[in-house]
Amino acid sequence: AEQVTLMSPLLMRPLDHGADIVVTSCTKFACGHSDTMAGCVTVRDPKLAEQVYFSQNAEGTGLAPFDCWLLLRGLKTMPLRMERGQSNALKVALFLQSHRRVTAVHYAGLPNSPNKAMHDAQASGAGVVVCFETGSYDFSTHIASTAAASGLFKITVSFGSVNSLISLPGDMSHASIPDEVKAVRGFPTDIVRLSCGIESSTDLIRVLGHAIDSYNGPNSRL
Repeated sequence: AEQVTLMSPLLMRPLDHGADIVVTSCTKFACGHSDTMAGCVTVRDPKLAEQVYFSQNAEGTGLAPFDCWLLLRGLKTMPLRMERGQSNALKVALFLQSHRRVTAVHYAGLPNSPNKAMHDAQASGAGVVVCFETGSYDFSTHIASTAAASGLFKITVSFGSVNSLISLPGDMSHASIPDEVKAVRGFPTDIVRLSCGIESSTDLIRVLGHAIDSYNGPNSRL
């Protein structure tokens, strides 16, 4: 089984690479407006599909009509949203990579990204999520709060929306992981996650640049 939410079915299709089951959160890109919760299970074998349908029907986990309508609405613009968000993500990633106060940038679309060849062999794009490090938890917190205060970014753990989102995974999506486990696995407490929406890339870079440059606290590279 494969989970393809971060890339979306538009950019990665595991069934074409031999996967038997693919799970996707439709709350993200398929919806695109952060106003419904849904998921999709896609399988290769028709008999397995029947088993999945039986479980869905028996458990009563089918979507309500209005949720289906919201997803159908989102699917109509999904390719356009993905194209614009991905374009913004690359521009933002290149900006962050060139900034003297950013210590690391993680985005598969960067030319020097580790394992880029492996990623490109499995996906047709790098997606809209960009992560970066600053070397300081306080610095990263400042960036997130300042960017959110601008009104252009929203603080949330989700991604794939028309709106650009920002979060600190260590405090939010991964907060339940014990500190000792994070330490063993090398989880950076200062990592910031961005989900680039369809806004102007110039505005996104301007807001992030201000958030970075306005920090005067300790443990930051001047």
